[in-house]
Amino acid sequence: MMMVRGRASTFVRHFSSTVSKKDDYSIASAFSNLKKQHDKLQSQQQQQKKSSVGQMFVNDFAVQTTYDPFDFSVAKTRYNKKINHLNKERLMKKSSFNADEVNPSDFYCMPHLLTKYMNTSGQIQHHTVTGLVPKKQKAMTKAIKRSRAFGFMSSVAKDVSTFTKRGPTL
Repeated sequence: MMMVRGRASTFVRHFSSTVSKKDDYSIASAFSNLKKQHDKLQSQQQQQKKSSVGQMFVNDFAVQTTYDPFDFSVAKTRYNKKINHLNKERLMKKSSFNADEVNPSDFYCMPHLLTKYMNTSGQIQHHTVTGLVPKKQKAMTKAIKRSRAFGFMSSVAKDVSTFTKRGPTL
């Protein structure tokens, strides 16, 4: 007891312990914290999606590298497109249909293989694009026409399996 201006008063001590914060360590609070963090991450991702730029408009630049102004130009984008086209042609020239023992006209019942040799409107591509030798190109044309005649392929479009999917129902 202590005397303060003639009165006796008692001091009461309060001890804090981790027991009073027990609910902070419970499973429910842990899940609620995780839920808050998840919601925060989702909101950040949605904001990034809204402000993101299409990948075809963004060049892949390495960190801490010096770049030429040409790297940021439209001409560089066109150059990259040309290089990608040449690479695609190079891959087409390595076609397994150019092998001697393979006859492309035997593949008329497999439209998913033949669509690589057609453009999006269903036209047969030229041998300079496909990279096939003239004999194999004629056999490929015969196979595509036979496939169309039997109804395996459309004459106005590529095979449906090659189209990009736009949603879960398509």
